[in-house]
Amino acid sequence: MLTQNSKLAKVSKEPGMTKTINHFLINDSWYLVDLPGYGYAKTAGKSDRASWLTFTKEYFAKRQALVCVLLLVDGSISPQQVDLDCANWLAEAQVPFAIAFTKCDARKKSGPTPAANIKAFKAELLKDYEQLPACFETSAQLGQGRVEVLGYLASLRQLEAAEGGDFL
Repeated sequence: MLTQNSKLAKVSKEPGMTKTINHFLINDSWYLVDLPGYGYAKTAGKSDRASWLTFTKEYFAKRQALVCVLLLVDGSISPQQVDLDCANWLAEAQVPFAIAFTKCDARKKSGPTPAANIKAFKAELLKDYEQLPACFETSAQLGQGRVEVLGYLASLRQLEAAEGGDFL
């Protein structure tokens, strides 16, 4: 959605298809990195999910050029403990992150609206946080939030360049 290039990364209806760290060079100037998810991966057992989580956490903790993690949270479902745990781990590990609520155009038939789910997720975070990280409501289908996320990333890139760092 961010690059408007549907051939850049494979998308599947089955969660957990990303099993490696994938680097995408954007405009020959910065990298967008796609990492395995941690939640609903049906394609792997618990040991595989645990190893993905371990190497993902190591990547975040040790990657000196890392400027921001975009934590993707499904906005079409109620807050999931695994997402809250990930946000809390990132905060505790002092890894800079923003939250991109995905599927904000979708609503489960029997559940609350994405707006209500997002509000509930933020309320859960505010129990432990003084302020929320940057949050974006997105939809890959509609392109919603694309400009806002790219603007945020551009501002981080400018800040990082001013400080003389690399952006990943």
